[in-house]
Amino acid sequence: MKKKIASLIALGCLIMLMVGSGYAQDMEPTMGGTLRAAWQSGWETLDPHVATSEATNQVLNNVMDTLTFFDDTMNLIPWLAESWEQSEDGLTWTFHLRQDVMFSNGRGMMADDIVWSLNRLIDPDVASGSAWRIGADSTISAIDDYTVEITTSAPNATLPQALGANKFVGILAPESENEDGTIDVPIGTGPFVISEVEGTTRIVLTPNEYYWQDGPYLDSVEIVPYEDDAARELALTGGEVDWIITISPQNLEQLQADPDVVVELSPRLSYDYFGLNLTREPFNNRDVRQAIAYAIDRAQICAFAFFNICEPVQGPTASGSPWYFPYAPYDRNVDMARELLAGAGYGDGFSFVMNTVVGFEETQRAAQVVQQQLAEVGITMEIQPEESAVIIEKEGTGEFDAIMWSWLGLTDAADYFYLQHHTGEVFNFTGYSNPDFDALVESGSQVGDFDERYGIYEQANQILVDDAPYIYMFAKSEVKAWSPSVNGFVVRPDSAVNFWTVWLDQ
Repeated sequence: MKKKIASLIALGCLIMLMVGSGYAQDMEPTMGGTLRAAWQSGWETLDPHVATSEATNQVLNNVMDTLTFFDDTMNLIPWLAESWEQSEDGLTWTFHLRQDVMFSNGRGMMADDIVWSLNRLIDPDVASGSAWRIGADSTISAIDDYTVEITTSAPNATLPQALGANKFVGILAPESENEDGTIDVPIGTGPFVISEVEGTTRIVLTPNEYYWQDGPYLDSVEIVPYEDDAARELALTGGEVDWIITISPQNLEQLQADPDVVVELSPRLSYDYFGLNLTREPFNNRDVRQAIAYAIDRAQICAFAFFNICEPVQGPTASGSPWYFPYAPYDRNVDMARELLAGAGYGDGFSFVMNTVVGFEETQRAAQVVQQQLAEVGITMEIQPEESAVIIEKEGTGEFDAIMWSWLGLTDAADYFYLQHHTGEVFNFTGYSNPDFDALVESGSQVGDFDERYGIYEQANQILVDDAPYIYMFAKSEVKAWSPSVNGFVVRPDSAVNFWTVWLDQ
């Protein structure tokens, strides 16, 4: 336990240093200007209840608010809700709303809006991948104009954390919805509004004149995807953009030495992995999955894919998280891998296709290393890059062998263990199902005490790692870069891109 607390304190100290460096402390913010920002990939939709991609969530970070919020040091704080309390039986949470909040269309936000927004989130017809955070069988009701009750079927000790996890659980106005039930542009209470959308190639944000807090300072933010790392960095160094969402890790030292570029790093609450389709042979065989886990060298993958600006992991958590578990049975063992394959009837190997995501070049590099390492045990892996929208569709339909990507913004144990791993969840695209694991992660959400929760998830982690539906590779550091004219941006461990504190030297 002392080790976990020390890890958490160290993380907090590092973030505090990061926050301090993110702001020009001796300068007064100035108003105006357009921030030109480069994303890593395009957004598949702007409907928060349908979207699943980081690209969409990062846009919505600046457009929508949540009932609760994680500040820059990852502390949970009041936001649209001023306070909250849990009933004695643990089934009902009561949230007391701020009374000075307006949507970007000028209408005051009230409890009925919260009820509508969260009910749409858990509507099975909408099929949101974030419905689990509240529970599809929960009852959401307005007690008065500024009080909302959420009653769950089982005690949920971490509901306030879940309601601040990301903007997929953000609050939007009912007026956002079209007659056919779809949403093109959400109407939120956040610091910016989406004023222009050009498909998946350009978005312009402008200030919300009704925003309930000070700011933002900028006149606008123009967001354009640059899927190629080199092109994104050239756009920054060439003055075409002011801020980029990530860099090529091999260029870190070069960019740090450039006086016209600011580079900031922080711990990142994430993991890079590849998921195996358990509905297909041979991945429905646990021995085959474990053989793959033994066949790869994670340190080598980390070094080649992200140039050691990462930590090799064998489970979903890394040492920067308070939910880190040191269980690591898969140090590379080629003989063990071959033995498991032979015992499973695949002594002569097999072939499969690994889908990677265009625009995430670290996954292309990681896949090349995995391809070489698996070949040593007789497994032939074809690498097939796809656009993120295609990957998301394949995850939904199950039309894939294996997919390599990353999972980020993990602020609570449930983010690591429930969302991608519990039976039947939308993001559990591998088809993994283990009743013992499910029972543990379900009970973990009902417990508020950290030590007790840690023990529960420690058991769940061992089951998950042993079952190996996902092969975890490494946890990256969060790296972002911008022009020296950009001030006030904070690089956060949850990867949230928040532009309302940003201002430009004019």
